Amino acid sequence: MSVYTVLEEQDFHELLTQYDVGQLVRFEGIAAGVENTNYRVTVRKNGVEKPYFLTLFEMLDHSELSFFLPYLNHLMQQDCASAAPVPRLSGELVMTIKDTPAALFTCLAGGHPEILDEGHNFKIGAALAKIHLAGQSFNQSRDAARGYYWVQHQVQKRNVNISDDDYCIMQDQLAYIRQQHAQWDDLPRGIIHGDLFPDNALFEDNGALSGVIDFYNACDDVLVYDLAITSLGWTRQPDGSLNTALHDAMIKGYESVRPLTAGEHASLPDCLRLAALRFWLSRLQTNEQQAGIELTTPLDPNEIKRVLLWLSAQSNSLM
Repeated sequence: MSVYTVLEEQDFHELLTQYDVGQLVRFEGIAAGVENTNYRVTVRKNGVEKPYFLTLFEMLDHSELSFFLPYLNHLMQQDCASAAPVPRLSGELVMTIKDTPAALFTCLAGGHPEILDEGHNFKIGAALAKIHLAGQSFNQSRDAARGYYWVQHQVQKRNVNISDDDYCIMQDQLAYIRQQHAQWDDLPRGIIHGDLFPDNALFEDNGALSGVIDFYNACDDVLVYDLAITSLGWTRQPDGSLNTALHDAMIKGYESVRPLTAGEHASLPDCLRLAALRFWLSRLQTNEQQAGIELTTPLDPNEIKRVLLWLSAQSNSLM
């Protein structure tokens, strides 16, 4: 959620004519995240001001959005806490701004938690499980985007600018994960969020979860891999360790909605290693792509590298 496509006031006046939401009051670019351009747009209708969220999809085309936006509508219908796209006057969910596909969304209340506690982790675990269950009744699918095979391809092709020592670490990690991945065929699968870090969830001041956002890595994959991704985002510490109490709270929250199988429990530590390798790679790539882009917030790849090395030194019984 950065600003790659810069919009002016007139652009907002023009795009709002396609909606029945009111007149423009103000707008501001949101400098967070990595892949899309985002603006907070405040409008006034019948004397009442209301905020919306405008997303310009820098890396997705209309065909891909034909999966994501109906999926978000489906989650709303299943009473999942998430932002829903607002239909245009034409009934369509997508528009085009400066040759870039875009959509307007309801704006969830709250903000990103700065200090994470067990309550946050329990609630986000439960919300993730509900999203997984809701996805089972969605009638579309999308191939895995950044799972094991994407990681394997990136490492084998050395699609990042890294030292030889770091590349050796990646190769060693991939070799280990490859052995474990062969045992994952029977694990439950479904639509995963794929990027549920703290900047993709909003909490109100009273601690209630307002909603989950940024589903644009959603795809069909192993469900426990999604839980591992979420734990990586919500439990990692500055020294690269994972906070066991926060991790356990997340698992308890998840299992309060959808109990894990024995195989999922056994595979979770190795899914964590795959998640860490994936985000180390993706952060390296994104930082190269973002160089010189306005209002971007670079993310440190070495944060995730430290987690990967820490995970490699643990026994599977830790988690």
